Amino acid sequence: MQKLKVGDLVEVVAGAERTNKDKASKRGKILAIDRDALRVRVEGLRTVKRHIRKGRDRANPEGGILERPGSIALSAVQVVCKKCDAATRVGVRVNGDKKVRFCKKCDASID
Repeated sequence: MQKLKVGDLVEVVAGAERTNKDKASKRGKILAIDRDALRVRVEGLRTVKRHIRKGRDRANPEGGILERPGSIALSAVQVVCKKCDAATRVGVRVNGDKKVRFCKKCDASID
């Protein structure tokens, strides 16, 4: 079982997003996970700009500049627990025949 899933609320705990000039804790939902490259795309974080020429893209026939989230290292994010509202490590326990993720700080179920 994977400890991070698409749709989880995560907080950046390391890297350039953490040492940004505003020094606020950056949080967002996971949009995509690339398990081969060990990277995640988080909503609203590390936005990258892509310049598109006129007529190249069906979604943007007039061209322009698109902003979309870039990837962050998988090890630089931690899941935010809903109960204790803190970035925490995730454990996995077996309940019957199902695996359930839980918060290691407050022992609450994440799923």
